[in-house]
Amino acid sequence: MLAPSAFSAGAAGTAGAEFLKLAGSARESALGGAAAAGAQGADALFSNPAGLASLRPDSRSEASLSYDNLLESSYLGSAAWGRPLGRSGAVGAELVYFSQDAQTAYNGQGDAVGSFRPYDLAVGAAYARRFGGFAAGAGLKLIRSSVDDASGTSAAVDFGAQAPGVVLVGDRPLDIGAYVSNLGPPIKVGGASAPLPLAIVGGALWHLADPVDASFDLHLPSDQDPYVSLGVEASYRFDQRRHSAFLRLGYDQSHARELDGAAGMTAGGGLDLGSFRVDYAWVPYGDLGMQNRVTLALRF
Repeated sequence: MLAPSAFSAGAAGTAGAEFLKLAGSARESALGGAAAAGAQGADALFSNPAGLASLRPDSRSEASLSYDNLLESSYLGSAAWGRPLGRSGAVGAELVYFSQDAQTAYNGQGDAVGSFRPYDLAVGAAYARRFGGFAAGAGLKLIRSSVDDASGTSAAVDFGAQAPGVVLVGDRPLDIGAYVSNLGPPIKVGGASAPLPLAIVGGALWHLADPVDASFDLHLPSDQDPYVSLGVEASYRFDQRRHSAFLRLGYDQSHARELDGAAGMTAGGGLDLGSFRVDYAWVPYGDLGMQNRVTLALRF
């Protein structure tokens, strides 16, 4: 059950399993989180599962690993796998693990009695299918959170759709996409129950020029005010156009609202060598520091 003030700042801090909001590839992070229309391959499992359908029958299987050194001695690791299935479908699986340094445990009198390491885990699977030029996907994931000797589980579903080239802006095609993530019952850890961080996202990807794409997403999260994210991705093909290099810039309004400095701006790059791909994202949080996210992917 959502908070009475859901989809507004009045619901801040009410969601559980908030690590689910952090999961994503380095490419998505560098683009400010704008991935509704542009998510693709195995990494689409962390945003719009419809992007899994970009794996066509002649595509190889894809596996990716991402690592993010978060703030305050915490870290996030994720893995995704996807492969074509039949002539129009694709299947995938994901794993997300969040933890932080050991925390001190206290008894009722305030005395230290040891330490514990909290963690959160999600595992899931998804399927996507193309229907002509339209793609749709859905995923199911199991979620577990543990704090000291208390733990809880829940489950959630994700839905998404993408449609390429729905309209021309100028003389360049515009793709659209939308997804709903973390739709499921509350998670209860010990005596506390909290709703999952439900989010509804819609956006567009404009193929501005042959080497440049621009993306825009509108996010409706259940635990804060709506916000926008923007991304620009420029590519350069080399080695007889078999390989590609990428430069990415983005803006995430949700990071810029209460933080100073360059918070909200994101940047990164990538290198795709066919069988191997590496992406990097830099995400500043003002005086709090910065995140560095790296994704490594193999095709086989």
